[in-house]
Amino acid sequence: MKNLNNLLFFVLLAVFAVSCGESFLDLSPQQAVSDQEALTNINDYESSVTGIYNDFQSPDYYGRYFFVIPDVMADDVKQNSQANRAKDYAEHEANVADRDARAMWTLMYRAINAANAIINADITVPASVKSKQDHIIGEAKVLRGLIYFDLVRLFAQHYTFTADAGHPGVPLVLSFDPENKPSRNTVKQVYDQIISDMTEGVAMMSDVSRTGNSNTLSAPSGKALLARVYLYKEDWNNAEKWATEVINSGKYSLESNASYANLWLTDNRPEHIFSVSMTEADNAGTNALGNMYLARGFGDYLPSNDVVALFPAGDARLQVFKTDPLLSGTYAPYRMEKYADTRGWDDIKVMRLAEVFLIRAEARAAIGTNIQGAQADLDLIKQRGLPGIAATLATGEALKTAIRTERRLELCFEGQRLWDLMRYKQDIVRQQCTANICTIKYGSDTVVLPIPQYELDANPNMEPNPGYN
Repeated sequence: MKNLNNLLFFVLLAVFAVSCGESFLDLSPQQAVSDQEALTNINDYESSVTGIYNDFQSPDYYGRYFFVIPDVMADDVKQNSQANRAKDYAEHEANVADRDARAMWTLMYRAINAANAIINADITVPASVKSKQDHIIGEAKVLRGLIYFDLVRLFAQHYTFTADAGHPGVPLVLSFDPENKPSRNTVKQVYDQIISDMTEGVAMMSDVSRTGNSNTLSAPSGKALLARVYLYKEDWNNAEKWATEVINSGKYSLESNASYANLWLTDNRPEHIFSVSMTEADNAGTNALGNMYLARGFGDYLPSNDVVALFPAGDARLQVFKTDPLLSGTYAPYRMEKYADTRGWDDIKVMRLAEVFLIRAEARAAIGTNIQGAQADLDLIKQRGLPGIAATLATGEALKTAIRTERRLELCFEGQRLWDLMRYKQDIVRQQCTANICTIKYGSDTVVLPIPQYELDANPNMEPNPGYN
């Protein structure tokens, strides 16, 4: 199955090289994995799900651009003077011919196709490996849900942009059909499928991942991702419920203040819930996420001084910001080093326990019946950063604002700031601005990526995103 995935990749490259008139969603048998032919035994299941995790490593997904693009579109990042990667997104000037949008769209639907093959296969395996088969199918369901969650965040406005979430999302493709030319499902329909996939997948997995670490999914890590989905949907009760289940599972623990740096210097820490494995064998090289920020890499992007200034003096999280004496003027003085290895051997942290506490805090503050619980969750994260800092006394809107600020501090440069601003319905305001555009109004067309032109050309049912040409 892994070889088949590799073959699919090179076939797609060849197809794109000769024609932009074929849609990735218009899959032919040579370009896609038939549900009926892909899997024959438990080894095929394992190889196929490994192929999906491998897709997550790509620089066109979590390996680089899935974090970089939304971050440079928001307000925590400023362009360095020589920035030329993802620059059109930093300037909100991307177009339908953009290479990065096309690459992400293509890769993510390819990974969905592989997940579909696992989910839809009807293979009887020996009783001795039935639980392993169930776990892998559960992984595939949660992974498919996560990929659709990522797609709908990239290519559509946020859930509450319309009252019924009836605005265009992305196409749901749940089985192999070489004749399929799908239209875009609504954002609500996409979220419904995400929640169905993740809920079913969690029920099929054990509490321990197959690899015994955070690089593959388990039931608790699936629950954490589900809590995030419910948060973005503003289903506060379910966000609180699933976050609580993860916290109460006892599977994870917050890094201490004294060892905070280990979150970024060491892989598979107790706080890491789900991480994309990046090793020497994966050979990310110059494509590594860290190279977008590091002086010894490309150094295209820098942390804006206004986000750094939000941290109180002595906060352990300031360790990820390093002063660079070679920077001057508007570009001085900091570099961001959450991903400090230029070779790309840092695992990409998709979900950490700190985020789960902040999800629960935000949900509790919105529900309004457990304000002390929301304050306590917020204080766990604040006081991990700076022990002894005053406990939270704020309530109402002041508490919600404090939680939003703490999310910005705790999760900066982890690819979520843009989508937080969108769901808070706030403008993007760049206080220290090195781009040509310094304020992007809430609801702007440019906060979502363009549907690729090749998809629009090949599929008459595909609706473009407004504002792009």
